[in-house]
Amino acid sequence: MLKKLSLAALVALGSVSFANATDLSDAIKGVDFGGYLRLRAYHESNKTYTTKWRTTSLFKFAVPVSDDLKFHTDYALDWNMYGDANTKGSVNQKNVHMYLDANVAGANVLFGKIPVATPVTGAGVGEALGAGAIATYKINNDFTVAAAGLDTLANTDLVTVDGKNTLAAAVIGKVSSVKFQVWDFKVIDLINYDLVASADVQAGPAAIHADIARADLDNSVSKYIQTYYNLNASFKIDAINAKIGYAVNGKNGGTVSLDKDAPIASVLGTEQQTGLDDSTNYNFALYANVNYKMDEKTTLKAAYSRIKTNNSTELLLGAKYAYTPKFGLYVYDSMLTKHNTTSKNNNEARIEAKYKF
Repeated sequence: MLKKLSLAALVALGSVSFANATDLSDAIKGVDFGGYLRLRAYHESNKTYTTKWRTTSLFKFAVPVSDDLKFHTDYALDWNMYGDANTKGSVNQKNVHMYLDANVAGANVLFGKIPVATPVTGAGVGEALGAGAIATYKINNDFTVAAAGLDTLANTDLVTVDGKNTLAAAVIGKVSSVKFQVWDFKVIDLINYDLVASADVQAGPAAIHADIARADLDNSVSKYIQTYYNLNASFKIDAINAKIGYAVNGKNGGTVSLDKDAPIASVLGTEQQTGLDDSTNYNFALYANVNYKMDEKTTLKAAYSRIKTNNSTELLLGAKYAYTPKFGLYVYDSMLTKHNTTSKNNNEARIEAKYKF
């Protein structure tokens, strides 16, 4: 059982009604099934291997129990093979999530082995998942509140949470043309608070996005306050969609991003360099990308990023082709340059085929 659970989650769970529960045979007839199949092949230079194959399959099932309750279970199979003189590979088969999904009177509760999708955690295959509950309550069309209580948080990359209790609360809303969300995270004996706010403003073909974050770690980890800022502007004109941005950590490091694929950190748009982590060194990144939609199926992409800490730049050229609405191809060539003598440059070419169902 949860050692700590938000009051909102407990109230919402207690209000779930099982009066309309259906037989298993009838429920299976209404099972929602989805996921994807993804194949990636890489060719790299200046590393210990020259080719790499990665495949991922995700199968997601949602079984209706009643009108307001579903049982979710997701399964993934990862297979990696590196093609070098010392060929090595790995196969990882796992149950990713298994949880109850309840919707009652404007409240939604996920309870069990759940995906944890927040600004500081990603929720895809291989990303953060938790044992506990996340609850949201829609106050009206403009405001939603959220709370979470987790016994443990797994598959995190940048901070080892292990079995420590994690608590979170959030407000998500809209005021006029501004959409925003504010989150506060606490991990017992590890993070005193991790306050994250983001805002989006749309003005015709232009949009502005901003992230502001401030984190206070336990003194056993760090005695310094860490800060992070990210600002970008995007423009969509006819077939062109462009973005330019700037992200920076404070002098004592950035906010605590629990997963390297967390939305708040994965902002760069390139493939070898994707974002800033919670390094204890001052760091900044400049980034830009342009997408040009040639026709209904074909999109060309160019992206650039520069990170200060390792004095590196990346230039990417790529293309996406939607063969069908569910099946697409993505190819790119990435040139990563390290402007120092301690690290090697790396060119990476990749082709990806992905089918969503």
